[in-house]
Amino acid sequence: MNEKITEIYNTMIQRTKFTDETSREMEKKLKELLKKEESQMEPLEYEQYRNKLFEAVSIAEEAGFVKGFRYAVLLMAECFVTDDMAVKQ
Repeated sequence: MNEKITEIYNTMIQRTKFTDETSREMEKKLKELLKKEESQMEPLEYEQYRNKLFEAVSIAEEAGFVKGFRYAVLLMAECFVTDDMAVKQ
């Protein structure tokens, strides 16, 4: 099931990558966080550090999507069971 959710996530990200306000805001905050390091590191070292940080954030973002998606499905299933039980009474 996780593979299908990840596929949905990747499709969604490809479509909204540059237009998603949340992604733009997250990128802005990361760049602000990195300002101090940029001035204290060599350019190549900073670039590698920045790339790793963005990669970690991307991994966490995907994991959060999968976890949230699964929770939403469980919540919907619970709502349907509750609605079904109410109808039968």
